[in-house]
Amino acid sequence: MYQVLARKWRPADFDELVGQKHVSKTLMNAIESGRLAHAYVFAGLRGTGKTTVARILAKCLNCVNGPTTSPCSECDACTEIAASRSMDVMEIDAASRTKVEQTRELLEVVSYAPVRDRYKILIIDEAHMLSKASFNALLKTLEEPPPNVLFILATTEIGKLLPTILSRCQVFEFRRVGTRELTEHLRRVCTAESIDVSDSGLERIARAGEGSVRDSLSVLERVLAFCGQNVQDEDLLRLLGGVRAEVLIQWLRGLATRDAGMMLQVLDGVIDEGHDLLPFWNELVACLRDLLLIRAVPEGDDLVSRSSEEAAALREAAEGLGVEDLTRAFQMLADLEYALRSSSRPRFVFEAALIRLAGLGSVKPIEDVLQSLAGGRAASRPTVSAAPTPRARRAPAADPKPQPQKKNPAATADPAARLIEAVHDKQPMIGAILEQANAILLDGQALVVSFGKEDAVVAERLRDAETVDLLRQAAERISGAQVNIRIESDGGPEATAEQPAPPKPAAPDTVAPETAASKPKTRARARPGRDELLEQARSEPGVKKLLREFGAQVVDIRPLEVATPEPAADVEDQE
Repeated sequence: MYQVLARKWRPADFDELVGQKHVSKTLMNAIESGRLAHAYVFAGLRGTGKTTVARILAKCLNCVNGPTTSPCSECDACTEIAASRSMDVMEIDAASRTKVEQTRELLEVVSYAPVRDRYKILIIDEAHMLSKASFNALLKTLEEPPPNVLFILATTEIGKLLPTILSRCQVFEFRRVGTRELTEHLRRVCTAESIDVSDSGLERIARAGEGSVRDSLSVLERVLAFCGQNVQDEDLLRLLGGVRAEVLIQWLRGLATRDAGMMLQVLDGVIDEGHDLLPFWNELVACLRDLLLIRAVPEGDDLVSRSSEEAAALREAAEGLGVEDLTRAFQMLADLEYALRSSSRPRFVFEAALIRLAGLGSVKPIEDVLQSLAGGRAASRPTVSAAPTPRARRAPAADPKPQPQKKNPAATADPAARLIEAVHDKQPMIGAILEQANAILLDGQALVVSFGKEDAVVAERLRDAETVDLLRQAAERISGAQVNIRIESDGGPEATAEQPAPPKPAAPDTVAPETAASKPKTRARARPGRDELLEQARSEPGVKKLLREFGAQVVDIRPLEVATPEPAADVEDQE
């Protein structure tokens, strides 16, 4: 009598188990060391080997050569367990025995010693189907079972088991089997069964199995019923309802070029071939997912559920798409699932989504845009002119002997670079503005920062009272003397941003600095009007590039508050 592949290729021992090495190794070590628990919970996806492992464990414990990690599969105990007719190994379907009375009957049977084998083993499949009363009836027996009794609860929904049940059992999580591991297992089966199928076809069958070994073998069984021993890729696609790689490549090219017509033609062709929209949507989402993984982890081939040739073709088709573009497309398609399932016109919904995808512009990281804006001036340091360091003033002291002169730190290091670094630590934005200056002059008593005509608006930012105070403090720490500050911009009247610090009391032997009263006075520069400020902003190269990159426009501009003296007073020009 013919036996289906899922039953014929069921593992007979732990070495044949597919994709659950953590379970097999733990149980084998427990058998060898004699550390067997009295109750286990096997939880995981359907078809990953929960009931199979329960039978293998039963054979290991009751084999004539046992307890052993390699049962003979030939003795009476092994053959009866494999055929589900052993008197000491009972398999119960919890879905058909949910009542508490039936559970009590089982517990009464379990209380008797094994008929022939070493252990009496109770395997409860789909244990989550038991009623709450049945679980409560199991509690005491699970905690203190009779000698030589072992409980194994298999379930696909561990969340439905009571915490009191789980606390009395050792829990094993059966993992979803990877596509590559499933493909290798299917290749071994096809080789043994003399089935001719391509590697790409086996990968498609493994993906259709969705991590389940039994489901993958069932899909292979259906393919063999349709194609026979010689499986062609075209027949496989026709049977499984999949989409050819060429279709996905054409769709990606339409997405990369923002060609709505090409993407709609691909959709129309898929519908004409008789494919359902939901499987096609699933293929597109999986395709974008693989591309995102390829971009994020170029060396992570194991993460991608495709052959290397197909992945390379998809990568080439999506060459013009960045990670941000792929992320947006993936998110839009992922949000489409509910509409496709619930809409009476899923094609219309799909077409509208593709048109929206085509209408989205390409995305650039803001860091790249800012870096390109800083391209010229921010990358290069401003030119520095260092004046000779004047003789330091002597500090007042009680000792009549002359004090030694202090060395100016600016004489042994780049004063402008030190100034920019000091300001950048306090105010990164002000430090970035200083980096755009054409020249910075710092001698013992003066700091002059010069900007070009196109940077007049930027220079205005440094004339703020708090900014001037920050510059003065940093400059005086570097030069070791009182510093006057001047901000210059070409193409306009020179403006002094300095607000002199309160005069320090001079000692008898201290040379007093030249007072500002001896200098000629200049009137405060008139504040530019709104139209003039708008024109200056629009002509600034960085703003122009931002407007061009983002399609924006300047709608309003507010002048920075420049610190000035009283309205009727004159601003003293200090140099």
